[in-house]
Amino acid sequence: MGLLSKLLGGQKNEKAAVDFLKGLVNEVKEKAADELSPDRREERSMPENEGNADAVSGDSWGDVMPPEENQYSFNGSYVEYFDKVFREEFPSYRIEHAPAPKGRRATIFTFYNAQGKALVVELMSENSVARKLRQECAAENIPYLRFYYDHQGWWNTRSYVVRRTLAALRG
Repeated sequence: MGLLSKLLGGQKNEKAAVDFLKGLVNEVKEKAADELSPDRREERSMPENEGNADAVSGDSWGDVMPPEENQYSFNGSYVEYFDKVFREEFPSYRIEHAPAPKGRRATIFTFYNAQGKALVVELMSENSVARKLRQECAAENIPYLRFYYDHQGWWNTRSYVVRRTLAALRG
C-alpha cells in the first residue's frame, strides 16, 4: 500500500482522489484551450440549474453534479457503475466486460443476444484517440458506443447511459 493510499484510507479512496485531480487538470486544460464546438457552446448557454444561479447543467453534463445516480455519486468504480446499470436495465442480454487489449486504459462491454453480438460499449479516457474497435464494429455491422469516464463535467447519469444504450440496441 502506497503512502497516498495509506493517507486516504485505502486504494479505492486513492483512486477517487487521483480521478478528482485528473478531472481538475482536464478542466484547466479545457478552459485554457476554449476549443468548444458551436453545439457545446450552445449547451452551456442553456437555462441555469435550480438552486445555484451560477451553475449551468444539462441532462448529463454541467458544472454541478446532478441528483440522479451517476458514475461519480456511485459507491464504486466507474466500471462497477456501468456494469450495474447495464445488468439492471438490460437483463435479457448476456453482458461481458474486459480490459482493452495492449494496455490501453479502457474497458470493453459486449452485449450478446440469441443472434450473437448485439452491442459493443467502450469506456475510455477522453484523451484516447483509439479508433480501432469502433472501425472493427462498423465493418462487422455491430452497434458501438463510447463513454468517457474522465471528462470533466460529464456525469454519465443513469438515464443518459440507459437512453444511449437502448438507442444503440434498437439500431
